[in-house]
Parts: sequence; C-alpha cells; structure tokens
Amino acid sequence: MIFYSTLVFTPPRLTPPYLSCLMVLISFIFYLLVYIDDILLTGSNSAMLNRLIQLLSSKFKLRDLGAVHYFLGIEVQSTGMGLMLQQHKYMFDILTRAGMTSCKPIDTLVSPLKITILPDNLFSDPTRFHQIVGALRYLTFTRSDIYFVVNRFFQLMHAPTDSHWFVVKHILLHFKGTASYGFHIT
Repeated sequence: MIFYSTLVFTPPRLTPPYLSCLMVLISFIFYLLVYIDDILLTGSNSAMLNRLIQLLSSKFKLRDLGAVHYFLGIEVQSTGMGLMLQQHKYMFDILTRAGMTSCKPIDTLVSPLKITILPDNLFSDPTRFHQIVGALRYLTFTRSDIYFVVNRFFQLMHAPTDSHWFVVKHILLHFKGTASYGFHIT
C-alpha cells in the first residue's frame, strides 16, 4: 500500500508572498498482511509505521511479537536491503506429498503454451492433482515466475489428464532446482 501525506508549511511574514505556502509530498510504503487474527505490518518509514500501529492499537487489541521469521508458511529473512520472503519449507512439503523428494532437480520451467486441452487419458487420481495444484497456487505469493503456469492449471482442473500431471511434476522438479528463489521487499 502507498500512502501519501501532504504537509503544509507557512513561513514567517518576512518572506515574499509567493512563498506563503509550501506543499511537500512524501510517500510511504506499508505492507500489511492479514490472515484471520494475525497481522504482519512493515513499512519504509518507522515513524509513520509507529503512528499506524498506535492508530490500530486504539481500535483493536494488539500484541507485538517482535521481528518476524515465519508467517503463514512464509519464511522471512531480514537483509541489509530489506526483507527476503521464501517458502522453502512449504515447497519441500509439497514435494513430499507428491512423492518427489529424491528426484533430480531441473532449472527450466515448462512453457505455459505446452499446457493444452488435447485428447488424452484422464489422470487416475484427480484429487491428488487438485491438492498439488492448489498447493502450488499458494507458492505464487513468493514465486511470481510460476503464476501464469499455475493459473493455467486452474483452468484445467475440471478434467486433468496424464499429460497435465506430467507437466505438474516438471514444475515440481523446477522448484527443487530453484529452492532458494523468493520475493525481495526493499
């Protein structure tokens, strides 16, 4: 979220009339993640962040739990340049559910254009397909490189085929090879 604040400054009477009002536009960036009763709040200006926390505290009961390290399956690491968000553990949980922890990783992601609706055998376990693809959707929060591909799979959830499952496994192998990727907030 970006909040804009306008400050008005009126100089003393000794200044020329064209300097009677000076408007300064200052921008602040706040990141607010909310899930049921858990809130994660960070921003680019600590003074404005504290003001926002005071405002929220006047309306809601808040408890500061200190620096964040893990929030809703997202690992948070503080760096000199900001925050690094990763889902390394969650990704390996998905690989475990799919039975692919010992597979060889790959670096390339499949092209979304190869995911088609061609005649093929229906996948024998559509529930498993739905669970894995649903779990992949949550990974798109920190892995925007897979958003289009995962969204394409959601369009095919009504009738997953063997070739669709093959591509899902390819995506999982890509995750294993790119486990250190994440989302950097400055």
